Amino acid sequence: MESAETRLKSLAKSLGADLVGVTTRDLLANGPPSADPRYLLPSANSVISFALSLDRDLVQNFISKKDWRSHCDNRKNIAQTLYAIGDNLAEQLRTEGYEAVNVDLNNNYRPEKAAADVTEMTDFHPDFSHRYAAIAAGVGRLGWSGNLLTKKYGALVELGSVLTSAILTPDSPVPDEENPCDRCKMCSLVCPVEMIHPRESFQVAIAGVTETISRKRPNTCCWIGCTGYEGLAASGTWSNWSPYRLGRKLPEDKKELDALCTSLQKLDPQMQADDNSWSDYRQAVFDPDWFYYTVCGFCRSVCSPCREERLANRKLIVNSGTAVLRLDGSHDVTDEETIEMRTPFGVNVVVPRAELSEKQSKKRKWPGQFPLDREVIEYLRQYVNSADTKGRTTE
Repeated sequence: MESAETRLKSLAKSLGADLVGVTTRDLLANGPPSADPRYLLPSANSVISFALSLDRDLVQNFISKKDWRSHCDNRKNIAQTLYAIGDNLAEQLRTEGYEAVNVDLNNNYRPEKAAADVTEMTDFHPDFSHRYAAIAAGVGRLGWSGNLLTKKYGALVELGSVLTSAILTPDSPVPDEENPCDRCKMCSLVCPVEMIHPRESFQVAIAGVTETISRKRPNTCCWIGCTGYEGLAASGTWSNWSPYRLGRKLPEDKKELDALCTSLQKLDPQMQADDNSWSDYRQAVFDPDWFYYTVCGFCRSVCSPCREERLANRKLIVNSGTAVLRLDGSHDVTDEETIEMRTPFGVNVVVPRAELSEKQSKKRKWPGQFPLDREVIEYLRQYVNSADTKGRTTE
């Protein structure tokens, strides 16, 4: 007779999962707080961890700045599939008489005493960590970046987890001798905000495995970079896909960095919307009009399974140029003359100078793909109209 674990894994794979593993509450017991499944499901005994791989060709086009949108759309499709897999697993377990919870994929964090809402959070501890579950379930290991690495796909995976009261037989974690991270540290070289320290490290223990990973800057540093408030690398020669610039170096002091992140979020139009992805990630993922805004994640995107490919990926990133915002809402790389404009949102924006003409402003009517982009574009159009009225056109 087929075991429960085999049936559940087969179901997950039939629905599109590339990797599936099982772990238990007991194996996660000595991990960090976000490894405890009882926070979301007090009766939890087991966790099913599953992963889908990103499209490698689209990732390459993304990091080389040949194509922005396709990778974003790929991530949205994968998120929808992960939710569907988790829903089906949870429903199957419930029909067998067990409790089960499909863990949200992202943007669900444990409350912080000093934070009134997500804009004031600085630690961002998840309700339950998909990465920790994946380590314990043998899906992969943590790389130097702290991202989950797998032998077949490198770090190019997205994760899901289902918690259940069912008592399942666990899989074994990937042993040290098969750890897919070879400490090439390409991840530390392609983060524009220098989140990942190239030498200093600390250790995390999960399910009898000790992970040695980079000692990072505060989480608000990553939030600033991956949200896109700052996209330019320290060299000034390349950026992620964000056209936004702070115009100053990020603070080293944690309190100053946290305060900066909070101030930027308070000004961010996305964070003020009632239906933003931070309040309901699932709803956003299944909204056909919601754009899966992705501008960075280079620390993961660089990390292919093959070392030679990782080296090549780093070259693609550092030779990819810098992003600009066009008035049609697209992000682009251009050889045109650009200008860095101040905005009311705490960031500067880089645009091709030719976009700031009355002709272009009237021609470009589409409002953009993301709340901040839309508001900035509207601000720039008002600037052009004002400049023209006063005889100060940028042409």
